[in-house]
Amino acid sequence: MTDTKVENAQTATEPKGDPGHATDEKPILEVRDLHVHYQTTRGPIQAVRGLNFDLMPNEILGLVGESGSGKSTLALALLRMIKDPGKIVQGEIRLDGRDLLSLSDSEMRQVRLADIAMVAQGAMNSLNPVMRVEDQIKDAWADHGVNYGRREADEQIANLLRWVGLRPEVARVYPHELSGGMKQRVVIAIAISLRPRVIIADEPTSALDVVVQRQIISTLRRVQDDLQAAVILIGHDIGLMAQSVQKLGIMYAGKVAEMSPIYEMFDEPLHPYTQMLIDSLPSPDEKAPLKGIPGITPSLLSPPSGCAFKDRCPFAMDQCDTIIPLLEEKRPDRMVACHLYSEEQ
Repeated sequence: MTDTKVENAQTATEPKGDPGHATDEKPILEVRDLHVHYQTTRGPIQAVRGLNFDLMPNEILGLVGESGSGKSTLALALLRMIKDPGKIVQGEIRLDGRDLLSLSDSEMRQVRLADIAMVAQGAMNSLNPVMRVEDQIKDAWADHGVNYGRREADEQIANLLRWVGLRPEVARVYPHELSGGMKQRVVIAIAISLRPRVIIADEPTSALDVVVQRQIISTLRRVQDDLQAAVILIGHDIGLMAQSVQKLGIMYAGKVAEMSPIYEMFDEPLHPYTQMLIDSLPSPDEKAPLKGIPGITPSLLSPPSGCAFKDRCPFAMDQCDTIIPLLEEKRPDRMVACHLYSEEQ
């Protein structure tokens, strides 16, 4: 691994150190044995398969993986927004100790936005094209029983837009009058309008150029710092994650293959899949052919027995064919699901 990749990863951890890992601090979000299936005529597609992780207060957790790894399904499941033919089959999602899967639909509706909110990919799909920005913010408030007088509402909306780097005049325009980056900032503004404790950003920079991507991530991190909220940042770009998050989870075939503080992961990736992902990153300091990962992800309609990565793994062993590796702590604060570390204590 090049020094440039290590330095980029280290940069993400420097502004706020390594918060959220004190021994006396409890997770703000706990996910246990989460399974999400999509029913088809050929059987269930097991999009999320026994997922377990914790999100600490004030932490920025990244989740990356190839298309079809279950990232966006997880995001929807955390907000109880899985629709037919999808279904949360089993598991627990606890927000500050409260099991979200036990709530009624009306109770969960009040939790969304107020306690846990989403910044979705594709801002134009998230905004109503025939409503002004200010009316969409007011709708979000009204749905949670927050009603300001006209002057106070205007002041609150202006402050909210300034918070995400937009002029107050944006309140009076329609989404189609804004650039892609501005629309994404409006989506962030709506998501933080009730000051949630957890923000899920599902590929918030997709379809944006690299300059605007950095601006959106910078806005998200600044807002997160102001709110003292925890963030789950979902995406494909492990290089962008290296500059944005404090801990990174690598998803593969509906499971977490590895989860680690970002600097330690780039310095010493444990799972073979993580190693190959990082090796595939281009380096500005080296002229070398781009590296890919051979093979394709397995079908989740009939997941393979044993390790899902075995057919693409250069270190596959006999037990990989039949035994599913468990996600376990193999280094301090480092979790990996791989038989290469099965003998470690």
